[in-house]
Amino acid sequence: MKDAPDLTINQRVKYLRKMLKLTQKGFARILAVSQSQIASIETGEREVSGRTVKQICDSFDVNSRWLRAGEGEAFVQKRDARLTKLLSLFVNLEPRYQDFILNAIDQFYKIQEEEQKGTR
Repeated sequence: MKDAPDLTINQRVKYLRKMLKLTQKGFARILAVSQSQIASIETGEREVSGRTVKQICDSFDVNSRWLRAGEGEAFVQKRDARLTKLLSLFVNLEPRYQDFILNAIDQFYKIQEEEQKGTR
């Protein structure tokens, strides 16, 4: 969505979350806020703070002008589809499974580093 001047900032937050295919719980988890805070924002019961705007923009590569006023493109740069899928799946896992995934990624990274050292 290029322009969204007809939507409020609260509605753009909801629209963005749905574009990212995240639940309120998953979206909140990424932003380190409560699910009820996201629900209150989306219904317009709560204003979107500057801090929340910054968190959303930093976490999802969102254009702050788009989020605040509906001007320009929604995203600063396209996020890799694999990363978006990984993120949306990861945030919906229980913490114990998230820890398992993070440990596995750490191990793969170490293996990759060792392989790269061996090829030099």
